[in-house]
Amino acid sequence: MATSALDLLIALDARVDDLEATSMAPGSVPRVRQEWGALARASLQLLHAGPRHPNDTARRLEALLGSMAAIPGEYPLPEPGTGLMGITATIGCTAEVVRTPTIASPTTRHQAGIAIRASLEAALGRAARWTQRGFHSDGSAPDPQIVRLAGIDAEPDRSPALHAWRLIGPADPGIDGAVSRWVAAATEVIDSPRTVTQLALQLASADIALLCASTSAVMQRATQAGAFPHTTAAVAALDTAGRSWRQAARWPGELRLGGRAIDLRHASADLRRCLDDSLRTGNEWKPPSGLFVDTSPEHLVAVLHSGLQSATRLGQRVMSATDELARGASRVWVDAGGIPSPLRSVPIRSDNLRLDWWPDPADSHSGELLHEQTSRALTGLVYATPLVIEPLTSRTSLPGRVDDKGLWEAVSPPPTRFEPPGSGRAWRRSRPQGRPRTPSAGDSGRRGTGSNARAHA
Repeated sequence: MATSALDLLIALDARVDDLEATSMAPGSVPRVRQEWGALARASLQLLHAGPRHPNDTARRLEALLGSMAAIPGEYPLPEPGTGLMGITATIGCTAEVVRTPTIASPTTRHQAGIAIRASLEAALGRAARWTQRGFHSDGSAPDPQIVRLAGIDAEPDRSPALHAWRLIGPADPGIDGAVSRWVAAATEVIDSPRTVTQLALQLASADIALLCASTSAVMQRATQAGAFPHTTAAVAALDTAGRSWRQAARWPGELRLGGRAIDLRHASADLRRCLDDSLRTGNEWKPPSGLFVDTSPEHLVAVLHSGLQSATRLGQRVMSATDELARGASRVWVDAGGIPSPLRSVPIRSDNLRLDWWPDPADSHSGELLHEQTSRALTGLVYATPLVIEPLTSRTSLPGRVDDKGLWEAVSPPPTRFEPPGSGRAWRRSRPQGRPRTPSAGDSGRRGTGSNARAHA
């Protein structure tokens, strides 16, 4: 199944819940100390893998974990163990996901770094307090380093920016799996100069354009549903990138590169069918009411953002292949009728006499335009991709403004009590000034009016 850094940090909370539901077995203190060494090392790896913010608090936490971490290369502890091992494994998986190369804006990276550190601190603090209780029950002396971690009282951060870091596999259902299989098939064909074909390059470019169009449509529907406040920049950039990739898929009629790409044709058809089933009804994009029935707008945008990440990596390979066709040893074929006559007068082998297509002469630069179009399309895609995840990092709704004017006008003046003459106090308030009594239903007939009521309020 596909997983994201957000999914794993949510799972981390569940692992800590499982730990707190257990009690430390008597005599397991030495084992727990070893497990904390592995946990500290995994936590340090996560902090180093994610976007870092070198403030004083972060440096102190890293120094503390560094003093506790087990020696690198140490063998993992055998089963059975405590729930700390499950926490360690989840943190290690999160570090692997965060290491995924991701095109993201500085804002997204900043929020992701804060969210990772806050969630990790919350988990470490809870796990340390569970350990302290176990040490106390076992009669063991407290560990000073664990005591310091137990003092952390942080709240886990569930920033949607963590959706930007995702891992998918070919067996994943839906769009994720279709994208993974498509990228694998296209990469295998395009990476080899001997197997790359015109159809493969055209299919890859056309499918990237389709992913751009699909993401643009989903973001527009998410805006209509009120999930995102602003997507204009992202939609415009996606539409521009999509047009560029469609242009890159249209080869000039005088160029050709034969061959077969059967696996890629099947993977491309699978991708298109999956996008149609998920996002379209007939020839139209689904409305928001049909698009977000089984998934949230945030999750669907994250899935398509992951697809654009894969498309960017594939687009780099397409650009490299077109560069090789334009300048390298493996070159496109050109229509023999378009080759200048001086070149056609050069003696050729007898087995080429019947061919209408000749290898592109080295000095004709026939593939240059194709390479320039692909390069321009890739630049547009790289620009548009981080804009897709950006709306997830902004607050979609602000808390409603509280209008307290009416509340102050509705509060009745504090009741007063008359003191008999000679007591030295003609009037005395029954409660301190500035702390008005909450009005009750019986106060309606006793409320002051006019300027006197407002002055007391």
